[in-house]
Amino acid sequence: MTNGISENALYVSLYLPGETTPTTAALLKLERNNLQEGGQLAYGLGYLERPDAQTLNPLHLPLQRESFRLPARLLRDGGALPLTIKDALPDAWGLRVLANELGGRLPSEREQLLLTNEDRVGAMVFSETRDMPPPAELQHHELAALADAVRRLQYDMEIPTPLKRLLLRGGSLGGTRPKASFMHDHALWLAKFPAAGDPLDVQMLEAAALDLAKLCGIMVPQHMTLPIGRGETAFLSRRFDRFGEAAQQRLHFLSASALLDIPYESSDGSYVEFARVIRRLSLRPGADLLELFRRMVFNLLIDNTDDHLKNHGMLWAGSNRYVLSPAFDIVPQLTNLGYQMLSIDGSTQESSLELAVQSAAHFDLSTDQASAIIKEMAGVVYGQWWLNSPLPALPETLRKPMARCFDRQKQIIGVGKLSS
Repeated sequence: MTNGISENALYVSLYLPGETTPTTAALLKLERNNLQEGGQLAYGLGYLERPDAQTLNPLHLPLQRESFRLPARLLRDGGALPLTIKDALPDAWGLRVLANELGGRLPSEREQLLLTNEDRVGAMVFSETRDMPPPAELQHHELAALADAVRRLQYDMEIPTPLKRLLLRGGSLGGTRPKASFMHDHALWLAKFPAAGDPLDVQMLEAAALDLAKLCGIMVPQHMTLPIGRGETAFLSRRFDRFGEAAQQRLHFLSASALLDIPYESSDGSYVEFARVIRRLSLRPGADLLELFRRMVFNLLIDNTDDHLKNHGMLWAGSNRYVLSPAFDIVPQLTNLGYQMLSIDGSTQESSLELAVQSAAHFDLSTDQASAIIKEMAGVVYGQWWLNSPLPALPETLRKPMARCFDRQKQIIGVGKLSS
C-alpha cells in the first residue's frame, strides 16, 4: 500500500458443464484509494476461445475481449465488487463461522471469497493464482454432530477441531440461519438447525411452507425434516446447484440481485422487473413467468415478507440460457406487516392481490387467468392444508400460529375483494 492506495487481484473460475474441476475464466482487479474502491474485470483470452465458455453474467458481464471497468464507489456504499461476485460472498451465518475460525476477526471480502470455495452456491471459485484449489472431498457427517457444532458456535462455546470443519462457511440458499452441508445418499444437502431464541420450530415451519408451495403448483427442492435430539429438528433441502458423482459437478447460479444489478438490501427492484429478465434469458419463458407469478402470489398468501432479490434466482441451462431455480427460503413470517421486501411492480411495497392481478400481463397472463390462479391457490392455502402435508404430524404449537397468521393475512391482502 502506498499513499492510501492498495491493489489486489483474484482469479475467477467456473465449473463448466460435465467438469469436476474449475476452469479459470477471468481476472478481477480492485484498487482502493482511501475510502473509495474501483477496478476492472477481464476474461482470459484462452477462456474466450473455448466453445463451452460461460459468461459470469449474460446481462452485465457478457463474454468479450475488452475489460469491464468497475467505477469507483465509496466502500460504505459497497465498493466496486460487482453484484455477480457478491453473490459468492458468505451470508451472516457463514461470516460468523469465518470470524470464529479467525479468532473473532471479521474477514475482508477478499478473504471471504478465498475461504468459501467449498460451500458456496453456484459454480464460481476464486484463487490468488491461475491454479485453482482442488475440489474438497465432501464428507459424510452425522447430523447430530453437525447440530452440536452449530449449537456450540451459537452459545460461544469451545468447538473441537473435528467439529469446526463441519460448519458451513460459504454463501448458500438458506438465509442467515445456522446451517451445514450434509451428504446423504450420494447427494449434497443443506441442513438448517434451530437458532438460539427461536419461539417455535422454524425448521418444521419451512418444511410445511414448501409442502404447501408444492400443493400450489410451485417447483420446490426435495426436502425433509429429521430429529436431532433434545426434541429439536433439522430441515434438510437437497442442493439443486450440485449434481454428479459425490456432488462434484456444479451449476452456475445467478440471483435476481445480480441479474437486475440491484443490491438486495435496497428496496429497489420488483417482480415485474425480474419477469422482464426471465423473458430475455429463460430457456422456457412461458413456464418460468407463470412459476414466478405463482411464487409472488404464494408469498402474499402466506405472509412471507422476506422475498428479497437474493431469494430468487436462475440456473444455467445451456446455450447461454437460464431457468428459474426451484423455490427456496419461503417461510411465513407470522407478523402480518402488509408489505413485501420485493415490490410487485416497483410502485409500492404493499402486499396486495389486486396489484398482482393488475400486473398479470407482465407474466403473460390475462387478468381473468391471474384471478383464477389466485383463487385456486388461496383455496389451497386457506383450506385445511395441514391434512395434505407429508409431515408426520404438524404440531398444534405450529399449526395454530400459522392458522391465525393466515386468517389475518386474508384481510390484509384483499382476498375478499378479489372474490367479489
